[in-house]
Amino acid sequence: MRKKSLLIFVCILYILSITVIEVHASMPKTSADFTDLKDMDVKTKLKVDKWLSAGLIQGVSENRFGLNETITRAEFAKIVALSIGVEIDPEVKTSSFKDVKAEDLIYGYSLPYIEALRQAGVIDGTDIDRFNPGEEVTKEQFAVFLVRSLGKEAEAKQTEDVTDQTVSTYAKGYVALALQLFSYLRSEGAYNGLIPITRQMVLLGLDDLTVRY
Repeated sequence: MRKKSLLIFVCILYILSITVIEVHASMPKTSADFTDLKDMDVKTKLKVDKWLSAGLIQGVSENRFGLNETITRAEFAKIVALSIGVEIDPEVKTSSFKDVKAEDLIYGYSLPYIEALRQAGVIDGTDIDRFNPGEEVTKEQFAVFLVRSLGKEAEAKQTEDVTDQTVSTYAKGYVALALQLFSYLRSEGAYNGLIPITRQMVLLGLDDLTVRY
């Protein structure tokens, strides 16, 4: 009788422990879960917590957020698509871009988001039929994403181009408008449009990107 009672008690403890683990695993992460954010300022932590809880961002690993790391076009496409609320078809398996494939073990997840943004007119490829999902998002690409996500492309085309030679021709109007709209993009000297953005800049842009397209 005692052995049976002990066995039942052990089983109950096991079930409870599994339940606790599952509940913890299903809870959204917070800035406290990432060791590289431990000494970060409160304002940044609050912003990270806000977008983690909304499911728009995630860390680069289980315990590292990677605030100062770059971000790929694939990952950024997912963030933008979720942020601005475009209609996403999770069943789509074919992309209009030759280098975006559902069977791609690294970037295949991004196909529905890329297609949703393409159809909404928010993104272009880096070539006629190529998206380059593994390429880093640059500062000028970021400006284009922001402007188009806010539905201000026509306004960008009417804005006088920046004379900054570090910005590609196609992006000059977008960058000029983005600099007017978003103070966090402004800095002393050249814009340096081809420099990759960091995940911290994505955090700053999410407040603007979450405006419905």
